[in-house]
Amino acid sequence: MRGNERGFSLIELIVAMVIIGILSYVVVAKFGQTPERVQFASIAQKIVGDVRYAREMAYSTHVGTRVYMDVQNNRYYLKWETGAYLTNPLGGGDFVVQLGQGNFYAVKLTGTSLTGGRLDFDGSGKPLNSGAPFSGTLTLVTLNNTKRVVVTANTGLLRIEDIQE
Repeated sequence: MRGNERGFSLIELIVAMVIIGILSYVVVAKFGQTPERVQFASIAQKIVGDVRYAREMAYSTHVGTRVYMDVQNNRYYLKWETGAYLTNPLGGGDFVVQLGQGNFYAVKLTGTSLTGGRLDFDGSGKPLNSGAPFSGTLTLVTLNNTKRVVVTANTGLLRIEDIQE
């Protein structure tokens, strides 16, 4: 190339194309299965938010609430201790979340350590395992055997854990 000519040499273009190709491969390999991973992370966050909503409703109204993890039917729902469904603040209606369809088509509830699949919050917001006090932590729900949502006794603190294979 002459001193005053501008542009790229063929070798520079080939090197740039190789780098772009490698980066593209890495991105596709890393994020190739993102839809399912995003669903698992998203529903775990949604469950945490919904359980917090049940706890806050119990605390603010001084009326107990219940969170049911219905593993057999791949859904969860929130009720008052009277048996009536809590109203879903996002669109109204009964607070029932059906998994395995729509935005969460790949999500399956695969387990819970709750007695009868039920977590209660008393009128002060304290968590109970189907009406009984518990100590330590309980697995609220396991999702596709890849993530679990755990609840802590007394405080009701919730956390999401990855399950190592």
